[in-house]
Amino acid sequence: MLASLAKAKSCCMPEWKDILASLVTLIATFAGAWGAFRFENRRRKTEEDEKRIGAANRALYVIYHYWNLLEQFRKEVLEPHRGRQDAWLNVAAHPAALMPTDRFQPNDLQFLLQVEHADTYVTLMLEEERVLLALNLITARSNLVLNEVFPRMAGAGIKVGASGQIEDVLGADVTHQLKEITTAIFKNVEEDLVSLRAAHDKMHSTMKTLYPDRKFVQILFEESSVAA
Repeated sequence: MLASLAKAKSCCMPEWKDILASLVTLIATFAGAWGAFRFENRRRKTEEDEKRIGAANRALYVIYHYWNLLEQFRKEVLEPHRGRQDAWLNVAAHPAALMPTDRFQPNDLQFLLQVEHADTYVTLMLEEERVLLALNLITARSNLVLNEVFPRMAGAGIKVGASGQIEDVLGADVTHQLKEITTAIFKNVEEDLVSLRAAHDKMHSTMKTLYPDRKFVQILFEESSVAA
C-alpha cells in the first residue's frame, strides 16, 4: 500500500525537466516581449527624431526665405534712396502686398520647449513677428502712397519724383505718416536682416547640440547685406 501511495505522489509532482522547460519558455517569452518593446521604442524614437530634424530644416529654410525677401527689397527698393532727403516720398510703392509664401509651423517646433531650448523657440517666433511687422509697414506705406499721395499729386498736376511744395499738396498728416513709416521701414528691414542671421545661427547650433551626427541646412548669407 505504501508503494502505491508513493507511486501516486510521484505521478502528481512535476519533474524537474518539465519545470526547467516551463522556465525556459517563460524567459523566452519575456525576452521576446522585452525585445519587441525595445524595438518599438527605438522605432518611435527614430521616427520622432526624423520629424524633429525635418521640422528644423524647414525652419532654417523659412529663415532664409524671410531674409531673402527683405534683402531683395533692401537692394532693389531702399538702397537707391538711402541717405536722400526725398527718400520718404520717392521710395517705390508695391501694388501687391509683400508677404512670405512660407511660415514657421509652431506645432512642429514645440519639441524645442521639451529639450531645454525654449529660448531658441522664442527666438524663432519673435523673429517671425519682426519680419511680419516690417512687411506690414511696407504694405501700409504702399497703400498710403497709392491711395493718398499719388491722387493728391495728380490732382495738383505734380509728377512723380518732383519736389518743391509737395508737403503743402499732401498735407501735414499724410506727410508725417509717410515720413514716419518710411523711416521705420529702413530701420526694421536693416535690423531684421541682422537678427535673421543670428536666428539662423542659433537654430543651427541648437540642432547640432541635439543631433551632433546629423546634417542640417546651413545658409551662406551674402556678404553684401547689412552688417551687424
